[in-house]
Amino acid sequence: MLDNEPRVRVFRNHKLGGYTILNATRVVASARQVRLANVEFLVRESGRQRMIARGRRNIHAYAVGDLIDFVRALDVVDLAPITGRRAVYDPLHAPHFFDGETKAPLAGAAHVQLDQAGVVYAGGELIAPSVAA
Repeated sequence: MLDNEPRVRVFRNHKLGGYTILNATRVVASARQVRLANVEFLVRESGRQRMIARGRRNIHAYAVGDLIDFVRALDVVDLAPITGRRAVYDPLHAPHFFDGETKAPLAGAAHVQLDQAGVVYAGGELIAPSVAA
C-alpha cells in the first residue's frame, strides 16, 4: 500500500482516536502515527466557519503530503520520533496551522509526524503576511 500511494490527506479523527489517511478516492488507513514528506497544511475556511457557528467539530483541516510510513491503531511498534517543532491548529485561534512556540503561521513543512502527542514538523514554510491594498 505504501509503495504506490499518491499524495494523501491526513486528519485527526476524534471519534476513533488517532488519524485517518485518505487518498483521492478512499480511506487508506486509520493510524495512531503517520509520517509525511513535502507537506502542505490545509484548512478549509468554510468548514472552519461552520464549526465555529455550530459549536461542533467537523473535518476541515488536513496535512497533505507524500505518505512515508504509518502505524495502525493496534500495532505495537512506534515510529522513531522526528526532531522538530510542534505545529498547532486551533480553529478558534487562527484560520491556519501555526508554530506552537512562536505562533508563526505555517503553510507546510518538509517532514511531519502526527501522533498521540500532536504534530511535529521539520523544515517549516511560513505563510507570507498578507499586504492590504
